[in-house]
Amino acid sequence: MARVRVASVDEVPIETLKAVMADDTEICLAHAEDGNFYAINDVCTHENFLLSGGELFELQVECPQHGSRFNLKTGAVTGLPAVIPTQVYPVEVEGDDVYVELSE
Repeated sequence: MARVRVASVDEVPIETLKAVMADDTEICLAHAEDGNFYAINDVCTHENFLLSGGELFELQVECPQHGSRFNLKTGAVTGLPAVIPTQVYPVEVEGDDVYVELSE
């Protein structure tokens, strides 16, 4: 696993999304209402739009283009028109730094 620092805690206020890069992977970093950070692939599986430009609803992110929704914990589709789940990545917070783990 490659562990990559992607942001500081202060850069992602609670209930917001942020586009970050982890090596060459586009990540949508979410600071959800439960206080936890989640990392999901930033590209919607329905069409090539960035999820980080969408909205956060509890533990779901909604694509700004057609409204597809994805569960932040599992990557499962929770709202059509997307039917293909997306990838999620483990997140660790150490002090003020947020790290994402990528599979090698």
